[in-house]
Amino acid sequence: MNRVAGRVLVVVLAGVLAAGGAAVQAAPGGRALVVARAKMDIRTLDPHRQYEIAPPQIIRAAYETLVTLGEQGRSLTKLEPLLAESYTVSPDGKVYTFRLRRGVRFHTGNVMTAQDVVFSFTRLGNLKDNPAWLFSDHVAAITAVDPQTVRITLKEPNAAFLAMLVSPNFAVVDSKAVRARGGTDAPGADKADRATDWLDQNSAGTGPFILRGWKRGVEVVLERNPNYWRAPSPVARIVVRDIPDPATQLEQVERGDVHIAQSLDADLIARFRRSGRGQVVEGNTLDMTYLAMTTNLQISSALADRRVRQAIAAAIDYDGIVKGLMRGAAIQIPSIIPVGLLGTDPGLAPKRDLARAKALMAEAGYPNGFPVKMVYPTTVLVGGLAAETLVTKLQADLAQIGVQLQLEPRETVQWRADYRGGKLAITIADWTPDFADPHGWAVPFAVKGAAAARRVYYDNPRAAQLATEAGRITDPARRAQLYLELQRILINDAAFVGLIQPKVNLAVAPGVQGVVYNPVYFLDYYFIR
Repeated sequence: MNRVAGRVLVVVLAGVLAAGGAAVQAAPGGRALVVARAKMDIRTLDPHRQYEIAPPQIIRAAYETLVTLGEQGRSLTKLEPLLAESYTVSPDGKVYTFRLRRGVRFHTGNVMTAQDVVFSFTRLGNLKDNPAWLFSDHVAAITAVDPQTVRITLKEPNAAFLAMLVSPNFAVVDSKAVRARGGTDAPGADKADRATDWLDQNSAGTGPFILRGWKRGVEVVLERNPNYWRAPSPVARIVVRDIPDPATQLEQVERGDVHIAQSLDADLIARFRRSGRGQVVEGNTLDMTYLAMTTNLQISSALADRRVRQAIAAAIDYDGIVKGLMRGAAIQIPSIIPVGLLGTDPGLAPKRDLARAKALMAEAGYPNGFPVKMVYPTTVLVGGLAAETLVTKLQADLAQIGVQLQLEPRETVQWRADYRGGKLAITIADWTPDFADPHGWAVPFAVKGAAAARRVYYDNPRAAQLATEAGRITDPARRAQLYLELQRILINDAAFVGLIQPKVNLAVAPGVQGVVYNPVYFLDYYFIR
C-alpha cells in the first residue's frame, strides 16, 4: 500500500569507517559496525512520525514494541511478546490486554510503565502524521489498568492488530523524557508537540542501542545501551552510512571496510558470490508486482470476460520473468498475498499453459486475439525492475495467443491517478505493505469498492465475504483456510495476476553472524554478532 515496501535497504555493518574508507576499527568495549544505505530517505527519527524506508531498522535498534516477529525475525506468522510479558485477546477479538515486562528501563534510566505505552500510542494517533492511521483507524480506547497492564479496545474485531503492533511506529517511548522536550499526546498534538527535533538526535526508548546523532545524508550513529534489560549486545557502536553507489558499497565490503551491503543488484551479488569474500543472506520482501485487468464491460468488453483474463494469466511466462528478468532475485507470487504470510501456498501459483490459454480465447470468441492498450508507469518497480522491461516481456508473451498489447508509457503520477480512477483496461502495478498480515492485502483486493478492487471494478461477493471474515476471527488455522479459499477464487477470477515477489540479498562480510532480513523492520541488530 505504501511504505514498508521494496525495502532494498542498504545496511552495512562494520567497524566505524575512518575517514577516506580506511579499515574497520574496533570500538572501545566491543565491535563496531557500519551500516550503509544507498538511499537514506530519513525525514525524521521520531518513531511516531517516521514513515519512510530507511528509518525502521534504526528505530528498531533504539526502541521496542509490545510484540515482535518470532524466531529472531525469521517468522512472520509467529509473534512473540517483547516489552509485553504476555497478552490476551477477548473472544470477540476487540480487547487486547498486555501485561508488561518488569524492570525494563528507558535510555534515561526511567522505568517503563503502562502510562508510557498509553502516551506513546496516543501520541502516534494525535500527531496525525503519516502513520497515525495505524492507531486512529483501529483503536477505540487505550487504558493503563495498573502500572504493568495496558488494555486496548478496538473499534471492531481485527485479527491483524497484533501484526500491526510489530511496526516500529508503535515504539514505546519514555513519556517523561518526551514531555520534558515539548512532547504531548493530547488532542492537538499535531500542532502543539515540539519533541521531534530532539528525537531526531536522541532516543527515549528501551532498545539495545542509543541514538547518538543523525547527519542528514551522511550517517546515523548508535551506541550500545549498557543498561539494556536483556544481555548487552557485543556490538558497541553502529554507523548507518549513506553510500549511494552500490558498486562502492561492494568494494568496501570486499575491502573489509563494510560488513553488510544490502542494496546490491543481481550482477553485484553474483560478483560477490564469486569472490568468496563473504556470505549472501537472502530474504523475501512482502512487496509484489501484479497485472491488473478491468472487469468493466464499458472499458474493455474482451477483458470483462473472465475466460479472456484466465487466458492471459495462462499465457504469461512466469519463469522467464523470475529467472530471466529478475535473474532469480524474486519468486512468483501465487495471487496477491505474499508467500510467507498466513494462508499462503506457493503451489497455488499459476503455470504457463499456452494450449489452455488458446482454448480459452477461442471459447470466449477471440480465437484470433484482439488489441488492447496497456498504459504503464514510467518508473522502476519494487525489486529494481524497470516497468518498461516487464511490459515488453508481457507484450511478447501475450502475442502468442493473439493479445496485442499496445504499450503506452505514462508519467507515474498521472498513471497512478488514472489507475486509481479505474480508467485503465490493463496495467501493471506494485503493492507494498504496512504490516505483515494477509488482511493488508485481502480486503483491499477482494472487497468491492476497496482500494485495489475498485480500480478494476472487481466484485465477487464470496471473495469479499472471505476477506472480511478472515480479518475478524482470531483462530489462525481457520483464518489460513479462509485465505486459501480466497486466493483460489482470486486466481480463478484473474482480475489480478500476481507476477513478482522480490527478494533482498545482503552481502555480508566474513565473521558477521546473526544477520536475518525481515520485511517489517529489516534487521534486528540485537542478534547480530
